[in-house]
Amino acid sequence: MSSPPVQVRFFGGLGEIGANMATIEVDGRILVLDTGLTFPDAEHHGIDVILPDWSALRERAGDIEAVVLTHGHEDHLGALPFFLRDFPDVPVYGTSLTNGLAESKLTEHSGVQGEFREVAAGERHQVGPFDLEFLRVTHSIPEGLATALHTPHGTVLHSGDFKLDQTPIDAHPTDLPHFAELGDDGIALLLADSTNADTPGHVPSERTVGKTLRQVFGDAEGRVVVTTFASHIHRVQQVVDAAVGAGRKVCFVGRSMLRIMPIARDLGVLDYDDEDVVQLHEVDRLPPQQVTLVCTGSQGEPFAALSLMAAGRHRQVTLDHGDTVVMASSVIPGNESAIYRTINGLTRRGARVVHTGSADVHVSGHAAADELAFFHNIVRAQAFVPVHGEYRHMVAHADIAADCGVPRDRIFVCENGDSVLLEDGDVRVGQSFDAGRVFVDGLGIGDVGDAVLRDRGAMSEEGVCVAVITVDAHARLVGTPQVVQQGVVSAERAEPLITKAAEELATALRGEEDRGSEPSLLRRQAVETLRRYWREQTGRRPVILPVIVDH
Repeated sequence: MSSPPVQVRFFGGLGEIGANMATIEVDGRILVLDTGLTFPDAEHHGIDVILPDWSALRERAGDIEAVVLTHGHEDHLGALPFFLRDFPDVPVYGTSLTNGLAESKLTEHSGVQGEFREVAAGERHQVGPFDLEFLRVTHSIPEGLATALHTPHGTVLHSGDFKLDQTPIDAHPTDLPHFAELGDDGIALLLADSTNADTPGHVPSERTVGKTLRQVFGDAEGRVVVTTFASHIHRVQQVVDAAVGAGRKVCFVGRSMLRIMPIARDLGVLDYDDEDVVQLHEVDRLPPQQVTLVCTGSQGEPFAALSLMAAGRHRQVTLDHGDTVVMASSVIPGNESAIYRTINGLTRRGARVVHTGSADVHVSGHAAADELAFFHNIVRAQAFVPVHGEYRHMVAHADIAADCGVPRDRIFVCENGDSVLLEDGDVRVGQSFDAGRVFVDGLGIGDVGDAVLRDRGAMSEEGVCVAVITVDAHARLVGTPQVVQQGVVSAERAEPLITKAAEELATALRGEEDRGSEPSLLRRQAVETLRRYWREQTGRRPVILPVIVDH
């Protein structure tokens, strides 16, 4: 009896940057590849983080064999604590650094524990029916992995996030000979990173950033503040090296920096001496030209260290003329306004700001178009699904694959909720499923949906009007309703409008009484009356909240 088809399902990370999650099913068992999250933008009012919707897995919880984490970035492991809350007995496979970062995240979630099993590039492991082979890739965090799954129907290769940096900081380039061996043996289906597929050429080596940093440190007169992602350990290493080389002490600022740096150092992927690092309370004792602060806030996050410095609200760091700020990171789409606001605030305080628009202080961790073409010619996959990217990136990657010889009818540009089936080396589109998003707001997980976000958006844009309506036992109006507003008009203009609104509402509701109104009808009448009133008086459409109170 032949084995059932291998099924690959995409829960997140397609058509977007973030929330990466896929599953691969072999012989009735399910392997989860990454459990990432994404962060809210302006339309997600009050939301903290956004998770993939894995509800399609709930009824098959007993079939989940394991989770494999490709690397330690939030968009690949950030949702793990929430996943393990729902599936507590599923073991997690990752490298020592990836597991260390994942375990540290679990400490922020009370009662959530995980069983972590360490793997390394070059190893091969049998996990249930999954024959897994791990390959080293270079990315913007150490210990990135590609994963080859050898199945009864052919090999499925997932590239992970990667680039082809030939001179990486840790001297461990992407293992192209290993990929070539897999290509020689035959790859039935390739899933590969598409983030920079529409960027021509090659991504420069990370070492180019180090050269720029040394120049900046050499020219700096006062303190140097460098902001980058805490997980970009290679970037932090270059900052530390440049600072120490310029005779400066290094101070790590921000919760994620203080959490990740000791882990990276203990695992041997970050190198510095204790004597070269100082605590934040020690900084003011040193001359400015001997200080380097490495902090969070590269994306203009409101409460991150750099944003607070830019606003003059950081409790312990006040920037001054002569200080230099280096924003050593990319601009994530959607964050432009917050980043430029931060740059303006820093400049107002007299700091010199060095960013990607003015100097080579960032290189991407994802392969550009020419690197992807080279990669395709190495692995020579029989079928291809572009992953990890916005839709335009995936289409561009599909074109690259076609130019490299993958037949167009064997290239599948998928979206979240799609699946593909692999059977006897042949790949076809499978059945789709619901793969939405789960919003985390405070302690609530999934209790805020699109309707609530629409209400929050309306309140933020148009304001809110509350009408307190007192009724007797027969649902008849008692007295005049109380009407209050927030965010519709200014306080100076509000009083006459509120008085008239209450009068018109009372007249409308008493008209309902004559028809033997029910509380629900009164509520609907209140909404219609006030909505019409505010539209006529102001041209605005506030959210109307009627409150019925029994007398």
